[in-house]
Amino acid sequence: MVSKRMKIAAALAVIAVFVAYCVYASQHAFDTAGEPTVHPFRMDMGDKVLDTTLETYRGGDPARMIEFTLINPRVKRVYILFKASEVETDNPHLLKASASIGEGLGAAIGKGKLDMTPEDVIPREITWFQKVLIYSGFMGTESEPVIYFKTPNVGGTQDRIVVLRGIIIIESSTYENSYILASYVRQLVMA
Repeated sequence: MVSKRMKIAAALAVIAVFVAYCVYASQHAFDTAGEPTVHPFRMDMGDKVLDTTLETYRGGDPARMIEFTLINPRVKRVYILFKASEVETDNPHLLKASASIGEGLGAAIGKGKLDMTPEDVIPREITWFQKVLIYSGFMGTESEPVIYFKTPNVGGTQDRIVVLRGIIIIESSTYENSYILASYVRQLVMA
């Protein structure tokens, strides 16, 4: 018969392994493997020119991959994830960026391109649990794609859009640029 101490030790070991997995998964949710196909381009907004890149780990044209990730018959829900800044003046740009993507998805729903409702577009501040779900393959799938804003407060240093399988990372060096890049994604979705 197994003693009570052995049961407690086994339970603590299981908990320790689970915690270690969650910590690892939350730190590596958006890791990439392999070499991306990179397409540099300039976005000219009249008063500002943004040199950016589109990168895909899926192969093919990144713009088409963005479109396919978000607009296909299997999509049932789209998550727009971000981490709010501690600096209050930065958050309006992040809000406008996520609203811009939501507007594009709403237009696609209205045109019948997506078989879902506006309530299935879910903007949220990212949590460690969502990162674990992404790493584990429960979010960021073909039926539940994720758009993640990697802004300066979470390590965003470049201006680029990275396309993974079921995940689109909009990385920006400034909060203003996150809105510009999100507007580009919105145009692709609305086309």
